[in-house]
Amino acid sequence: MDCFALMLPYVKGADPFVKLTAESVETDSQSSDDADYESIAATTKRREQLCRELSGLKTDMPFEALLDVLCVEDEYEAFKHRFSGIFAAIALRAIAYVDETAVQSKILDSARAVIEAELTGATDADSSVNAQLRSLDSYKALEYVGLEGQTALIRYFKGILEMARYAVAGLSSDECKMWPNNPYANLLNSYNPMSCQEHNMDEALGYTKHFSGKLVDAHIPIVVQPATLADEIPDSVFGEMADYAHAIWTFQPTRLFVPVLLIHGVQLSLVVFTRKGWHNVDLGPFAYTDNQPDSRDFDPLSGTICKLLYFLSLPPQKFGHFCDVTRRIWGEYEFVRRRDSTDEDQDPVLVDVNFSKDSTDSSITIANEFRIEQTINSRGRMAHKFRVKHRGERAILKLSWTPVDRLPESAVYDALKAANIPNIPSIIDSGIIVKNSFGYRVEYLLIEDCGVPLVEYLQAQLTLGIDELSDIAAS
Repeated sequence: MDCFALMLPYVKGADPFVKLTAESVETDSQSSDDADYESIAATTKRREQLCRELSGLKTDMPFEALLDVLCVEDEYEAFKHRFSGIFAAIALRAIAYVDETAVQSKILDSARAVIEAELTGATDADSSVNAQLRSLDSYKALEYVGLEGQTALIRYFKGILEMARYAVAGLSSDECKMWPNNPYANLLNSYNPMSCQEHNMDEALGYTKHFSGKLVDAHIPIVVQPATLADEIPDSVFGEMADYAHAIWTFQPTRLFVPVLLIHGVQLSLVVFTRKGWHNVDLGPFAYTDNQPDSRDFDPLSGTICKLLYFLSLPPQKFGHFCDVTRRIWGEYEFVRRRDSTDEDQDPVLVDVNFSKDSTDSSITIANEFRIEQTINSRGRMAHKFRVKHRGERAILKLSWTPVDRLPESAVYDALKAANIPNIPSIIDSGIIVKNSFGYRVEYLLIEDCGVPLVEYLQAQLTLGIDELSDIAAS
């Protein structure tokens, strides 16, 4: 039984807009050269702008604090204790990354005996760690040994995930059923995401059931740096990560936050981009710095592997999205009122967003071709708007991200009506999808389609100017 579906084949290719050489842009014609350099210049300018916009918005977030925000503390503790043998076995077989070269490390026999005794209470052949190690004996793909720099780290990252798959095979049948069914798989590193052809990631994790090599299918971008970074992430690296996050905000309308995995030397970090700013979560070392490590090096590495595999086991609705998008992001969705929410006790009501296999009277199609074009900023308030049909009638679906200390989206329309402004588009339905995600509320609003943007429509009906309308909308 294949209990671990996450396999990340290595595909060569770093971000060409950060690590560019003269040879990499040689083409057969001068016009092609010019186009390449124009694209490079545009990418550099965009990333510099993102660095400025997000400057000063960093928060160093402890791992435990992230678990608390995601409300998964108990789940993580259960995962950590239930599968400790897997993390220990992988750590015992981990490589060393010495002087930026991958070498095969060897835990000293005496240290290994101590570690196994601490983890299992015994060192006999039937211990849980030994069971996982026997499963790892069939994993021979140490292809990263002897490689250098980014290539070594990417292949080793793939090796960690492969080792997890083999180690899971050593679980009992009952334990194997408890191992999370992972929804993620690899994406090719060469992207052609609609109009964002410039995004060429080192690697990315995508969704098993739908990945086409487009940015709309990327769940977690992966950025790799051969050297361990200091406390501050250089602008060249941060701009790259922020660029990927901004593009994902633009092409994935169900996002709550965008996690980016940063591999730098032997360290693993999770950089979480939210509408409020960004958080740096240190996961710890995921390789040794000595080819003969001892027990003092083991615990941090085992802990990092546990954290990594746990995050990669979470379904998208718990880690980055407000609904389950494992089938696909575009499609039919239903906005369903929660059973514990009524008009009397909650206005607007809380709703769950569910993917619908088939079109129904109450379902709404969210599709890129029906999206109303507008600028998506890297932070702050955000909205995705779609022209949709609801029960056969044309309507506008608006998904909005609003600070929790501001009024709900539907309150804007209530304020317009309270001001006795005529011809306000009717609200068909509204609700809150997420009450608080890193300081922002996610809402949906289904309104009458007037054929033009709301501000333009109201201007045609009224003598109010844009500034006055904005004041009402912000109230």
